[in-house]
Amino acid sequence: MKTTGKTIITLFIMLVCGISYAENINRPESENYINGVTSLNNGDIENAYKYLNAEIENNPDNGYAHCYMALICNACNDVVLAMHAVNSSIELIPENDTEYRSFAYYTRSILWGNIGKWENAINDISESISINPNDAESYKTRAEMYVNTKHYEEAIEDLNHALSINSNTDVTDLMMKLIESVPTEELAEKVTNVMGLMSLK
Repeated sequence: MKTTGKTIITLFIMLVCGISYAENINRPESENYINGVTSLNNGDIENAYKYLNAEIENNPDNGYAHCYMALICNACNDVVLAMHAVNSSIELIPENDTEYRSFAYYTRSILWGNIGKWENAINDISESISINPNDAESYKTRAEMYVNTKHYEEAIEDLNHALSINSNTDVTDLMMKLIESVPTEELAEKVTNVMGLMSLK
């Protein structure tokens, strides 16, 4: 699996737009942080980096800023800095902010996957799912990781789960990859059954 920086930033923007603010969670409102988020949402990575870097210098315990910075570093192909930033975000984002903690683990799983560390990637995406079990995209992502590691039964199960959460989840390419990869007729039939579910949506 190779997830681009553009893809992961798009996913994070989708997450931010869809997040409902839970009670008793105080998310940052500093000027540098807000400007950094706004710049990133506008696709202005250079200014996003400038503002978020200033935010982290002034408020090093802002785990949300670290999570955004991980996305920027990933987009710039700096895996080491991206990993450092996401590790900080996991340490600092409050336990009760499940949306952001889930995405922080999701982000780190993508970073592990980008360098082929599949066991670590699957562990982190599984943690993301345990925190937020109703995100179809996370199940789809883990299914792709399972395909890459030839755990086909698990991949099929995750795709079924993704579609049960959101029948509009786009799994077509992954399904085609699965049908070409599964080693037995029994598994091929299971994939076909999932494809049948897609046709009903």
